[in-house]
Amino acid sequence: MKSVATNLTQLISRVPSWFRDSGEDNDVVASTRVRLARNLTRYKFPFHASMHDRKRVFSEIADAVSGERAFKTFSIMNFSEVKRLEQQFLVEERIVSNELLNMEGDRGAIFDMDRRTSIMINEEDHIRMHCLDSGFCPEVLWDAINATDDILGKRCSYAFDSRRGFLTCCPTNSGTGLRLSFLLHLPGLVLTKAIDPVLLGASQMGISARGFFGEHSEIVGNFFQLSNQATMGAHEQEFVKLTAGVIREVIHHERNARERILKDAKNELTDKVYRSLGILLYARTLTMTEFLNLSSALRFGILVGIYDGVTINTINQAMILSMPAHLQILQGAGADEHSLQCARAELVRKMLSKPKKKIKDFHSETGTVQS
Repeated sequence: MKSVATNLTQLISRVPSWFRDSGEDNDVVASTRVRLARNLTRYKFPFHASMHDRKRVFSEIADAVSGERAFKTFSIMNFSEVKRLEQQFLVEERIVSNELLNMEGDRGAIFDMDRRTSIMINEEDHIRMHCLDSGFCPEVLWDAINATDDILGKRCSYAFDSRRGFLTCCPTNSGTGLRLSFLLHLPGLVLTKAIDPVLLGASQMGISARGFFGEHSEIVGNFFQLSNQATMGAHEQEFVKLTAGVIREVIHHERNARERILKDAKNELTDKVYRSLGILLYARTLTMTEFLNLSSALRFGILVGIYDGVTINTINQAMILSMPAHLQILQGAGADEHSLQCARAELVRKMLSKPKKKIKDFHSETGTVQS
């Protein structure tokens, strides 16, 4: 395992595994995440721990991971040793949460280059480990994160109670500590105004809805992150099965909504798709919110066969590279908001006009700074 900060441009050159337009039901489910929360015995939860104890927890977990062959290709990043821009970059890559940025002392993440497996250290809990991949794959990811948990559990002493299960900072995570999250693109439900009743029905089945980056993030680009609320009272596999069943219903409703739009309002949808494409191809400034909303319409048009000039992978690449920290790294740290909006518009124009170019070719052609 690498003990130094990873060269972030190496990560930029590779689309994360969770956004590669692959896997089951990927036309609706952009990604699936399965997360486990764990804490170590002998230490207070991070919010109440001293700086010294946070340092000891970080070292104990890092040492445990370093000693396992399964993590030999992983990288480790201690946020107390890296700049804020690099921390924000990892948030945009969905390696860590926004909450981790606001903690103090030794905290950070251990992760692989594909961004499929990540272990956050000293966020709300001592350990937040997750597996994240594209498409609808809860069972596969549960098996993967369960294997990771078994490995760490042999080297770390978890806080566990025979009645309450795994102990966590927030009681809503106690028990299994299991959270399943699905990033869904739901333009059909939004356009048919059926999104509220569908989300209400999901809520009654124990599913909460959040934005692209999870808790406290806004919903833009018709992306919704749906997660289970209960973590106690059943076995992990039962939670996986029940949550997956609710998500399958949402997928079904979204596909029905898309069929209705194509049947009753195809001309209106076609107009919306091409108007969005026109702005993306010719805009000279773009905010991140504007890009997400416009690219959502284009994504929808590609999925239902209205437009085939670019691929979903191209949209995904542009979406990741357009995020503020990614742009700062590509353009050089210190760019102001207006400069970033101009750079975002230029990047999107070039990527949409040359959809078959690889990211590394895009970098070399545009001469973007990779430092």
